[in-house]
Amino acid sequence: MDRKKSAYRRHTKPLFLKAFDLQILPLFEKIKETSDIRDIVVPPLNDKPIEEAYKRLYLITASDYAMLQRMEFRKKDVSEDEVFKALMYDEIINYLKIHKGATITAAGDTSVELIQRMIDKMVPEIIDQGIGGGAAQTMLRDQIGSAWHEMKRFRTERIVRTEVNRASNWGSLEGAKSVGIDQDKVWLSSFAPDSRETHNMADGQRVDINEPFIVGGESLMHPLDLSLGATAGNTINCLCGIYYKVK
Repeated sequence: MDRKKSAYRRHTKPLFLKAFDLQILPLFEKIKETSDIRDIVVPPLNDKPIEEAYKRLYLITASDYAMLQRMEFRKKDVSEDEVFKALMYDEIINYLKIHKGATITAAGDTSVELIQRMIDKMVPEIIDQGIGGGAAQTMLRDQIGSAWHEMKRFRTERIVRTEVNRASNWGSLEGAKSVGIDQDKVWLSSFAPDSRETHNMADGQRVDINEPFIVGGESLMHPLDLSLGATAGNTINCLCGIYYKVK
């Protein structure tokens, strides 16, 4: 299951790497316009590329898993598949509207917080060297650019690992529910080296398809689910999966 999902992770990583490069451009413009780097305030960043990367990840991953699960259970009649695909597109867009803030912040610190910490650390160090004016602007930009390059790779790995699994589990559940068969869903732990003990303990937990799992004292409709208030600590980097049993 994880090998299959790795293909989606490889496909969507470049989307986020490019998005992070575009997101930080307003800061570089701000540095260029500010004569004294001590006066720099983090400007509104360009979040549209990040949102678009999330959208494309879900449209690719959730749609595929929904159709694969639907095909596993449905009868030979495929006449409603195109209708389901169209409905699934609408469901994905609506899902992202509702959970956009939660999915982004669940993946870790926001970009603004990261940049502010960089500025708070780098600006005094540059000033202490007696550097000012255009040289200080150039040095700050270069230092932030270098640190951002490293951070974007780490953040991309974490986001893609988390969101591909969240999207695949959610899409799979939507596909399973669409066939109208009375069935249960079963939690499948990855038993990875860094798996949470509570997630390993949940392996094999079987509930009705419309009822939540209880994992770590929290309710989740599927692994990584945020819709019922599960915390980031119970979802980030989770590789658990889900499968189904006809009643």
